[in-house]
Amino acid sequence: MFGFGLTVAAIGMGIVFLELVLLIIVIKLITLASNSLSAKHVVTKKAVPAKVEEQDEDDIVAVIAGVAAYLTQSVAVVNAIKRIDGVSISAWSQAGCQETRFLRQ
Repeated sequence: MFGFGLTVAAIGMGIVFLELVLLIIVIKLITLASNSLSAKHVVTKKAVPAKVEEQDEDDIVAVIAGVAAYLTQSVAVVNAIKRIDGVSISAWSQAGCQETRFLRQ
């Protein structure tokens, strides 16, 4: 009886292992297909060094607006974004401290 249980367990684990290997292969094939399709649609642009900083700032503004919209669960309008100079802690630490203070009220 003990040998039968080990046989059933070994067959079950073997089937699960084979399914996981097949799943890995399918995911790799999908990734390769996706990369080959997206590589065909890439358009190369000339890099302009002067606009890199402006582009980065636009990306930062877009991320801040997205986070604000997510947190308010509605359309958010960002009126102003100001850099904080002379702060001794990181922005993430400062946000955590503000959230802790808000939750204690």
